[in-house]
Amino acid sequence: MKIGLIGCGNIGADLCIALQKGTIPAEIVALTDVDPARAKVLMRSFQLEAPVCDLEQNASMADFLVECASGDAVKDVVEAAMRHRIDCLIMSVGGLMANPELFQRARESAIQVHLPSGALCGLDGIRSAMEAGLHTVTLTTRKPPKGLAGAPYLAEHGIDLSNLQEPRVVFEGNALEAVKAFPQNVNVAASLSFAGIGPKETKVRIIADPDATTNIHEVVAEGAFGRLQTITENLPSPRNAKSSYLASLSACAHVRAAAVAFQAHAENVTNAASGG
Repeated sequence: MKIGLIGCGNIGADLCIALQKGTIPAEIVALTDVDPARAKVLMRSFQLEAPVCDLEQNASMADFLVECASGDAVKDVVEAAMRHRIDCLIMSVGGLMANPELFQRARESAIQVHLPSGALCGLDGIRSAMEAGLHTVTLTTRKPPKGLAGAPYLAEHGIDLSNLQEPRVVFEGNALEAVKAFPQNVNVAASLSFAGIGPKETKVRIIADPDATTNIHEVVAEGAFGRLQTITENLPSPRNAKSSYLASLSACAHVRAAAVAFQAHAENVTNAASGG
């Protein structure tokens, strides 16, 4: 499977590492980034035989697009996938909240927009519980202060976490508000809301904790099924404190599954054509 990579930062690098092991039947054939220099660094670092190009050329060369750039890139990536009739994986799930119509448009174009579990466990239970209905879903995220640094919400509200001595609740609201306030920190809120009762009904609480050494996501859901509680303690990515390592591993797992399915489909088409 030929992968077009959009976003050549932390997750892109981890995906390259996974592909170099040779256990995923896929290869990166094109690179796109708002900073072409960063894409070139990735290309040289992993000796990729892939051009650095714009999104349109990228999509024209690929069987599958992987977005791991930012929420701002999501709409363009999905639209490029639709134009070229290929599936895509969206890691910046929060970017879909501003463009929910993309799901319907993708279905009409007969392509799949894949959403990762990211840094959160338990989404399978949330989806199952939705069959009978959920009453409440609450996400509490606890991170070291440096993991929240640079968030628009903190700057807008004059919140300084540099000398924090004890845990502080820095945000309470719904998932839609949380993604706007912390676009680089709580994609898990978007993933959770899409799996469950939606962005406006999913409650989010964000805590900056100077004693925290991991990124902790706790989900509590109640509904006709009963009560569900999950706690995921993620080590920060070695290259980006704002991202959990599990998010990168989620991308790798999704690409592996997509590549295996793509390979199986290609073999079935070949066998059918040869009468096998």
